[in-house]
Formats: sequence, C-alpha cells, structure tokens
Amino acid sequence: MTLAVLMVGALSMSAAEAVKPVATIGNAAISMGELDTAIGARLIRLRTDEYNIRRAVLDDLIATKLIDAEAARRHVTADELLKTEIEDKIVSPDTAEIEPVYDGVADRYPGMTKEQVLADIAAGMRRQRIAARRAQYLKELRAASGVKVNLEPPRVAVSAEGPSRGGADAPVTIVEFSDFECPFCGHAVETLQQIEKSYGDKVRIVFRDYPLFTHRTAKRAAEAAHCADELGKFWEMHDRLFSKGGPLTDGDLYRFASQAGLDRVKFDACLSSGKYKDAWKPSQDEGNRVGVSSTPSFFINGRMIVGAMGFDAFSKIIDEELAAAPQQRATTAVASR
Repeated sequence: MTLAVLMVGALSMSAAEAVKPVATIGNAAISMGELDTAIGARLIRLRTDEYNIRRAVLDDLIATKLIDAEAARRHVTADELLKTEIEDKIVSPDTAEIEPVYDGVADRYPGMTKEQVLADIAAGMRRQRIAARRAQYLKELRAASGVKVNLEPPRVAVSAEGPSRGGADAPVTIVEFSDFECPFCGHAVETLQQIEKSYGDKVRIVFRDYPLFTHRTAKRAAEAAHCADELGKFWEMHDRLFSKGGPLTDGDLYRFASQAGLDRVKFDACLSSGKYKDAWKPSQDEGNRVGVSSTPSFFINGRMIVGAMGFDAFSKIIDEELAAAPQQRATTAVASR
C-alpha cells in the first residue's frame, strides 16, 4: 500500500459546481474545478477543521436524540435516565486512590489545606469517571440503535514511503510528518507506541521527515536517522532522538547510535559521508503538497490530525476506518470487475 487513500470525499463538488466560472478573461473562463486543482491539498487543514466542527455537533445531536428516545421508552425523563445510567453507577474515588495523586500535585495548590486538595482531586476524578461512563453509555445506545454516520471526512492522497512498522497490508495507514528537534513530536512517540500495542498489524505507521526551518539540528538528526535505517535500526534510533526533546548535538547522535546497538564504524562512516544530507527533502516536499505546515502532522488513511493529540483522538478515527474497511474492500472489488 503506497498511498494512504484516495482524495477527497465529503467536500467534493457537484459536476455543476465544478464547471461554474469563478473568473473570466474575455471569452475564456477559469472554473471552480480548475481553481481547486491548482489549490491542491493546501486547504485540507481548513476542511478538516470544518469537518471536525460538523462532526462534533452531529454527535451531540445524535446523543440527544438517543437519550430522549431511550427515556421515552422507559417512561422517565432524560435527566432521570442519565442519573440512573451514569451518575448512580459511578464509584467515588477512595483515599487509597487519591493519596498517590496528591503526592505528585500538592505543590500546585498553594494556600490550601490537604483536606481541600484531596476534595478537589476527588471531584476531578469523579468528573472523569462520569465523562467516561457517559461516553460508554452513548456507545451502547448507538450500537443498539444502529446509528450510521454518512458525513464523510476530507481526505488527501499521501505517499506512504519511508520507514514503517505494522502490517504491510494493514487496513489503516498512519503517515507521520515529524521533526526530531520538535518536543511536541517527542510527546507523540508514546501515543504511537500505544496504538501499536492496541491495534497490532491492523495499523501501519510510516515516518516522514519534516524538519522545520527554525530547528537548526533537525536536518542533521534526520541524516543520522537515515543512516540508522540503512543499518536496520531506524526505530531504535528514532525513539532515542526524540528522547532529547530539543536540539541535538553530534555527540548526542553518536551516543544514541551506540545505545541503539548500531555498528559504530559503519554509522560514523555513513554520517561522515554526507550521503543522506538532503534525504529529508522529498518527504518535506510531500508534506508541503498535502498541506503540512507544522509538526507533528498525521494522516490516518488520508484524514489529517495536527499536533500531538492523545490516544483517544487517534483511536476514534482508527476505529471508524477499521469499521469501514470491509465495505471499502467490497466497493473496490466491485469496481475492479
């Protein structure tokens, strides 16, 4: 699978809109379709933001209708239903759970007694449990009611070329554009590891270079990562480069190479040769083409996520893509006949 997905579902134009002139030059016209072709994927982030707003509001509307319908079925009010199914099922945190949290955050509460801090922590933990239970209950209602969302997300075709891990034929491909000097990119490492652990070969993760011009050591680090890749140790080097969380010296690169188990003679020769000095450029060009302007940026089957978002943000999209995979394969099979 060399392309993450084909372009663009939700916001595609009708045939009439595509040929509608947006400008005329004498008798010649520039159509909306021609303009969009020239723009390419540069609006994908804007379209993704629009989709996310629409999807959030749509999910709220669905939740309201599901709760109202279930409350009516059970002859109770919506508030009574939520109390029974959510609030009454929450177990309040006990001292054994709160004390370890307190030990780590006590200095963030100047001027408060320990009892006040413990009460605040307990309230926060209860709110988290209510939110988690509400999400689970809505998931159960959606499954029982057969909810189907027809709002299609914007997608862009992204070349998935680069070091990868996960199943080669995985139904979900995540293409990451990242910068080894970027501290936020380092925060994403743990999330991607959690994705690997949770989904296994169902998800393929591909790394692509996108060194920011403000990060002076990012290109050198990318060069070192390419040398590590040549020697079969890309991901071991990848994790160590991101562990620095900032600028990287050559001393860091050589130290991390040793920690990653690289043959130091071969690694030193590779890095000294300069053979991968500009190896980051094709990936950065691809990133620019598909609308990347900051790091980290991800494309999950062509669906854009910007920033070091948490596991839940990724898993929501991954789950949707996995659920749609059988239907997509069936559509492809029919189309290929």
